[in-house]
Amino acid sequence: MNLEVLGFAPIQSNGQRVLCALAVHAVVLACAAVNLCDAARAEETAYPGASWETRSPDEVGLDTAKLQAFAKAVGGDGVVIRDGYLVASWGDAMRHGDWASAAKPVLSTLLLFAVQEHRIDSVDDPLRPWVQRRLPGKDLIEKDRTITFRHLADMTSGYRRAEPPGTHWAYNDSAIALYVHMTVAVWEMTPNQAVLRCLAPLEFEDGDIFASRGGNGVSASPRDFARIGWFWLNRGNWRGEQLLRRDLFDDHCRPDVPVDLPRTKADGVDYLSVGTTGGGPDQSEDGPGVYGFNWWFNAVGPDGQRFMPHLPDDAYQADGHWGKECMLIIPSQRMVVAARGNWGGTRLDKTRLLIDAIEE
Repeated sequence: MNLEVLGFAPIQSNGQRVLCALAVHAVVLACAAVNLCDAARAEETAYPGASWETRSPDEVGLDTAKLQAFAKAVGGDGVVIRDGYLVASWGDAMRHGDWASAAKPVLSTLLLFAVQEHRIDSVDDPLRPWVQRRLPGKDLIEKDRTITFRHLADMTSGYRRAEPPGTHWAYNDSAIALYVHMTVAVWEMTPNQAVLRCLAPLEFEDGDIFASRGGNGVSASPRDFARIGWFWLNRGNWRGEQLLRRDLFDDHCRPDVPVDLPRTKADGVDYLSVGTTGGGPDQSEDGPGVYGFNWWFNAVGPDGQRFMPHLPDDAYQADGHWGKECMLIIPSQRMVVAARGNWGGTRLDKTRLLIDAIEE
């Protein structure tokens, strides 16, 4: 061990050797204590097995009547998970249905698994070789040849827009169609096959995850989609096993689009003929400061306000149809909510009722 690298001066006496040995021992013990704490937290966290274990709202510090009011306001099909237990469900929690753009962070989860498995070196790898492999005879135009996987995950690729990659924000479903193609190219299998392989320990109850929009969209049941949310909340850990490296979550599950990045100004052409996953190539001004790897974070946007003002600062969401099909993750409350209904817009205004249900 090179002690100078650790910040210790060269040893010159027996006394110094003793002090240095004690210091190194203390560092080792501290690191071991941190690892033990992480392991203990993992053991204490509840996870679903073949099915979710249930608790009443009162047992996990939630007001039953107020939680029911939230569920009624959102409507549709949904579940609430707290502390790893299913504490509320409404509609049909087993029903498959399209989650629209809430599927996008699942693509980015597969991207992070691809980095872990060395299928790609980094989220900043260039896209061009994969485009050529997936779409024989086609290539990125000169303007787009610096597109990376990160650009696709952050909606800053410039594909089907006039601007170069990384220079402008565009909520762009043509770029997401390209992202799906790249996912298939990197994994050499469909998105559904890849997610069932990577997340097999989650033991999905209700079958396929990607089954809508020609296999490009998530159509999981709310109770299965919530398993993915619980996996996200626990930063890639499942029953004490780190399925996806913690550092990949720490580095990428955060706002990644600069708050001052300008919105796209001019259209381009879908010259690769990838189509769209549903919407157009410029759908919303929201994104700078609050978006990253297809998640929406309760960070501060260009207007100086939190994106979801009714929620704790650490909340983030996967959002479909601007507040219709959503998965909400609140780490500080150990809570995941997955519901297809009406949440009150992208800022999830109806979550006021959810927060009101939390008992101090």
